[in-house]
Amino acid sequence: MGDNLDALKELRDITGAGMLDCKKYLEASSGNVDEAVKLMRSEQGVIADKKSIRIAAEGSVQFIHKDKKSMLIEINSETDFVARSDDFKDFVMDISNKIISFDFTEDTECNDFSSLVTNSNSIFQEIDNQRTDLISKIGENIRIRRFIVKMTSDNYINGYVHNDKIGAMVVLDRKDENLSKDVCMQIVAMNPIALDQDTIDSEILSSEKEIYKKELEKIDKKEDIKRNILEGKIKKFIIENTLLNQPFIKDSTTNLKKILNDNRIVNYYRYQLGDGIEKNNDDFAKEVYSQIK
Repeated sequence: MGDNLDALKELRDITGAGMLDCKKYLEASSGNVDEAVKLMRSEQGVIADKKSIRIAAEGSVQFIHKDKKSMLIEINSETDFVARSDDFKDFVMDISNKIISFDFTEDTECNDFSSLVTNSNSIFQEIDNQRTDLISKIGENIRIRRFIVKMTSDNYINGYVHNDKIGAMVVLDRKDENLSKDVCMQIVAMNPIALDQDTIDSEILSSEKEIYKKELEKIDKKEDIKRNILEGKIKKFIIENTLLNQPFIKDSTTNLKKILNDNRIVNYYRYQLGDGIEKNNDDFAKEVYSQIK
């Protein structure tokens, strides 16, 4: 009896599954814990694959700095209810620490976590096992959507996350903790599309010009006046959408370009939870009701 209880406890510690499930898989594997883990994860993998088609646009964005590395990461769940649960929060922090602790030798950006698992690296396989374990436990699709790891060299890196929903990471030419926090808050609040005019995607500018031109076609003005109006609109668009030129959130009479002094923004990154994911607007209560009818 004691051996059975020890095996149950060991399997539960490894997988996080409930006692009834642990007992079921131990019986199916004749009391062999290793075989029970393999069987459980094999079946959980099938469940996870089925749930993977479900939209997961809630979750958590986090910034982590550890061992001369900094990381911005987004991990998704289907509902905000799960995102606020202790199980999910613990998972996010554990997984984030494991990823940033990996022996990255250069800056790494990942938008397809499954490709890391496919490479059969033990750490990423372990992480994916934890993901499928959590899916089995909470019954929702969980997705490690994306992360960026930056190696600290001669630059200074800092980050800021607002309510686990929007995060920013900035790389400065030299250390300035207060400035870096201000820059990150600016990025989070104002969502710039580029650092300055020179780094704006030319297609975006062309698209904006075409929109403004069509608007001006409806106005009965001389062409030179329309041209001046167009130039003014483009200038305003650039000011409002570039990080260095936007009104500073702490003082709208200035901008970051003026307060950087002799420092420089080398690069910046911004993650907004669920950004770019087409969300399902169906009523969640109706969905649950339809499943129990």
